[in-house]
Amino acid sequence: MTVPQEPDNRSERFAAYIEARKFDPPRSLLVRAAALAAPKNHALDAGAGALNATKYLLSAGFARVTALDSAPASQLLAAELPPEQVTFVLSRFEDFAYPANAYDLANAEFSLPFIGRENFPAVFAKLLASVKPGGLFTGQLFGLNDSWNTPETAMNFHSRNDVENLLGDWEIVELEEEDHPGRTKLGEPKHWHIFHILARRPR
Repeated sequence: MTVPQEPDNRSERFAAYIEARKFDPPRSLLVRAAALAAPKNHALDAGAGALNATKYLLSAGFARVTALDSAPASQLLAAELPPEQVTFVLSRFEDFAYPANAYDLANAEFSLPFIGRENFPAVFAKLLASVKPGGLFTGQLFGLNDSWNTPETAMNFHSRNDVENLLGDWEIVELEEEDHPGRTKLGEPKHWHIFHILARRPR
């Protein structure tokens, strides 16, 4: 049975997810994105969670990383990282003040679907606008067949055409689609419908 992802149980689940993700290696999509990024002055890790991506971005040569997450458990992990390189912001996506043209890479791993569907278009547009011309965005959006896409959900879900339209005039470097049964990081059964995105902002 699929466990619903609603606000009344979300904070507990996020804390458990962060704990389960602590020692995971970087995701291959992020590795490919970091290899394409130049220069590597400043990255955004949006929905930083267990800080795996933040740590990888530092190891991949980024001088600074802004890590954004609304979970206090994530903030505690960020305190272990060098403050001269990592700025942690305890905030929801909806409340973050996205600076325009600031980041060489914006990474949002499995976090964007949890933005409320009413707020998503404006927040995603501001996230993309925070990337410098020539910079990269990488992350995931969930598809319509995902089992968390229920009538009562506050999450956002998209068709492939939606995803392409959301990216506008960005160059799509990779757009991989998964649509299959599986399990969550917490071991629960789930049907996954995911779009893995790597895109470059035009100069």
